[in-house]
Amino acid sequence: MQNSLPPCLFPGPGNGIKCGFPAASTLRPPPVILSGSKRSAPFHRIAGFTLIELLTVISVISLLAGLLLPALGRAKKSAQATACLNNLHQIGLALELYIQDNHHRLPTCAMIPSANTNLPTIMATLHLGPQGPQVFKCPADRTLFQTEKTSYEWNWFLNGASYDRPQDWSPETQVIVDSIFGGRMTTPLMGDAEAFHGASGIWSGKNALYFEGRVQKAKRSGF
Repeated sequence: MQNSLPPCLFPGPGNGIKCGFPAASTLRPPPVILSGSKRSAPFHRIAGFTLIELLTVISVISLLAGLLLPALGRAKKSAQATACLNNLHQIGLALELYIQDNHHRLPTCAMIPSANTNLPTIMATLHLGPQGPQVFKCPADRTLFQTEKTSYEWNWFLNGASYDRPQDWSPETQVIVDSIFGGRMTTPLMGDAEAFHGASGIWSGKNALYFEGRVQKAKRSGF
């Protein structure tokens, strides 16, 4: 049987060979480059930053930081004010339950614990349970809560007053509500004891809980 050769992968240089590999004389070994030869691979210098370029980058970063930091600060204050309003809303829900269980009358409590030591605190009266300490802490309060265990003050002018029958209020309570707060609907039940959120324009820097469970920023005349 006649042997058959595989198809030619690398044709030879015109020698008539149809298959196999090219003649050894046609192959050249790769050039050998000695380590000390002048033909060694060229050295590429790694470019670095110049002093001017570094100063330019630092200036740009400082400019961006100056633009972003105030915006981040405002966003943080806004988030704290929102969390404070949510706290007051939770206190309002607990207060509503207390009113329903006590003949629709407001509790008799101290304005803040250290101001009226002979009266119970609003925290103990409303019984908010394990979540109570956090609910009574305004996120923007850095000082008062540490001593009073609350960031909010109770409007003790309304102690024991009817919640939904202002005609049953004492003359003193009626005068205070009308002359100081401008009427029942603008009278805060409780709110920030200090201007934790920064006073600006007509706003007092305080958040407050009002009748009917409404919570909002208090005007300067609100406290």
